[in-house]
Amino acid sequence: MRTILPRIDSEQLPGAVVLHPLDFVCMPLWRKGGLGLCLHVWPWSEEKSSPIIHAHSWDLWSYVICGTILNDVMSVRDEGERPEFALYVVTSRGRVDEFQETGRLVTCARRERQEIQAGQIYRLSSGRFHRSGHRGFTATLVLGEQREGLDNLVLGSVGGYQGSDLPRETCSADDARALIERIATQVR
Repeated sequence: MRTILPRIDSEQLPGAVVLHPLDFVCMPLWRKGGLGLCLHVWPWSEEKSSPIIHAHSWDLWSYVICGTILNDVMSVRDEGERPEFALYVVTSRGRVDEFQETGRLVTCARRERQEIQAGQIYRLSSGRFHRSGHRGFTATLVLGEQREGLDNLVLGSVGGYQGSDLPRETCSADDARALIERIATQVR
């Protein structure tokens, strides 16, 4: 990993380096068909978990390069009488995520708390709800495989998602290069 990181040229990537709405920097490294390889970086030192509970339309395998990933696997079930959340489909169009209400009302509870350390790989199946976070400066190498017929889903407030369109802020080539250099100093 130490020899590969310096070879990543942020200006030659297949897509823009962005600050993802789930609070990490995403650097797309390679994409072909339904497969994608990305470098995800949480550049903040403190422990933090995203409040956003979501499910991907793709299977995810992630190698933790440095830091610790915190992953809360959630159990979601339909609830008509006392719902906590509404279920939304998220569609990414360029660098904007659009939210569309599905009409499903649900409740949610944490089923499992995972802590994945540097040097470990974890897998998350498509359609599985979770909330992610990190402890310390954290970077992961993520392989995603798209699953046909599945949507990206998110739980939001009943009666309307706050900020129905979320833009993804672009990171400069200099900022991306600095993150890659910082990761390289963390790798053994």
